[in-house]
Amino acid sequence: MIPPNPYAPPSAPPPAQDRAALGELVRGWEKLRLLYNGILLLPGTGVLVLWITRQHLPLPAAIIGGILVGIGANIAFMLGPLAELYLRGLLKNGAPLGKGRLLIFSAGLVISAGVFVIFGIIPLL
Repeated sequence: MIPPNPYAPPSAPPPAQDRAALGELVRGWEKLRLLYNGILLLPGTGVLVLWITRQHLPLPAAIIGGILVGIGANIAFMLGPLAELYLRGLLKNGAPLGKGRLLIFSAGLVISAGVFVIFGIIPLL
């Protein structure tokens, strides 16, 4: 068998159907990202207030910590679309998961909220 030519031009772009499915996945998850950040904003702010008042965390450290936690939460959020992409590719031959997206999102939201609960309990101990 002849190996592929490394100097050959790139192959044609994926069919429009594949690009449309990928676009739907990205748009769907980006809408959920807004919901995710909105839901976690209130408990996150509450945790920061507890750390400032009970643990005497300086305000600049709290602000920097809050920004870093927000970035980390959004990086963790990316596991949701990645999980859906793999599940669609491996189990559904690229077809949508239906309610599976909301199940993945809900599981991730519960885990993230659990982290906030744990860090909210620490100042109360």
